[in-house]
Amino acid sequence: MHAVYQGPNAEKALAQIQLRLEAALNYPHAQARVARYILENPEEAVHQSLRGLSAASRSGQATIFRLCRELGFRGFKEFKLALATENGERKANLTGGPNQTQSLLEEAVWLISRSVLSTGEMLQPEVLSSTASRLARARQVNIYGSGDSGPSADVLFHRLSRAGINARIFANVGYAHEAAETMSKVDAAIGVSQSGASRDTVEFLQKAHSVGAFSLAITCCPKSRITKISDVVLKMARLPHSVLSAKTTSTACIVFLAEALAISISEANGCQTQT
Repeated sequence: MHAVYQGPNAEKALAQIQLRLEAALNYPHAQARVARYILENPEEAVHQSLRGLSAASRSGQATIFRLCRELGFRGFKEFKLALATENGERKANLTGGPNQTQSLLEEAVWLISRSVLSTGEMLQPEVLSSTASRLARARQVNIYGSGDSGPSADVLFHRLSRAGINARIFANVGYAHEAAETMSKVDAAIGVSQSGASRDTVEFLQKAHSVGAFSLAITCCPKSRITKISDVVLKMARLPHSVLSAKTTSTACIVFLAEALAISISEANGCQTQT
């Protein structure tokens, strides 16, 4: 059977399966619909036949087979085995404590750790390094996130400030847009939006991008509106949430990305000092 499900690196391999499904959300519409259904209903998908999954996901059987091949599997049966293995790994981690509260806490730990692991798997070292260098050289870095993404933007602001970046964060959208219009090529702007579709955040980053400032988007949706007006996109994992809200897991992901940027910025500053 497929080697990715066995051996000491099984946990990392399982995360890669999750990432494949998340990446498939950007595939052609019919395949993306299947991937979304499986992400939202992993237990049901394991027990469904090809015909049953076709009906449940409102997609053709040929589409499902093509998706399985695109994800790196020889066919539908092999994909179902991988999905069953992943579900089994999750159940093994959720041992079912003495009461429901304990069980929910264990699931919360699993979801948070899984979201951070998946975000780490998607992070490209060369992109992280070049982004950190741009932020380190920027005269100022303006950060904005609206709604549920506001706390994530706040986390990023505090971590970058501690890393020596001249960062500013805006709670008021009007001030954020005014600041974006006064930026130049020596500045940088970061827009944090889980959906990538927040009108205020998109407009903020668009204004900064239009004046030549380095623009960085942090989102769960790599083909959303905000990515079209960004120089760089850092992607956070998007997972099914049964216990936690999407806001909770995205906060965990932004903590990881903020730390990754801070480490890379420190390295970039060290190189500049030596030079």
